[in-house]
Amino acid sequence: QVCDEYYAFEPRNIKRMELVVMETLKWRMHSVTPFSFLCYFLDKFNEGKPPSYMLVSRCAELIVATVKDYRFLSFRPSEIAAAVVLWVLAENQVISFSSALAASEIPVNKEMIAGCYALLVKKRGNFSASLSAPLSPIGVLDVPCFSFRNDDTTPGSSPSNNNSSSNDQASTPASKRRRLSASPI
Repeated sequence: QVCDEYYAFEPRNIKRMELVVMETLKWRMHSVTPFSFLCYFLDKFNEGKPPSYMLVSRCAELIVATVKDYRFLSFRPSEIAAAVVLWVLAENQVISFSSALAASEIPVNKEMIAGCYALLVKKRGNFSASLSAPLSPIGVLDVPCFSFRNDDTTPGSSPSNNNSSSNDQASTPASKRRRLSASPI
């Protein structure tokens, strides 16, 4: 038997279906990130004291810095948040990492937190450098990608500053660009 019926979904029917789906999900449609757990772990590990602006700011900087390393993808957002909070508190000599983790009764895998903390410690120098380096407004392009290296030039200098012949002008980055409109069809 072939079904020849035509199903027309009107906007009100689609809206009703969307509302049913969202009611089933209890309207929890946001993505879960380490920021979702930051306040929880700051409260747990800071013994209920209200966190300072500097403490929260440093945690946020480190969480953003973890995005740049693919190895942090193996950790859950809650594990990253716990490791970052413990690292920042240990960095400020508020607590010791191992004693705080052992004494805590948090519902997160403590071995994974320790592994994430170890990766944070390993990346410590890179985080400090990446936080102080000037980045583009969207954080995608770093400064080194704008330096053009030529055999006759040093990084940071342009070919016009060097005493080079006019033959070197053909090897400048502007002359290496290909015109799309001049490509053969």
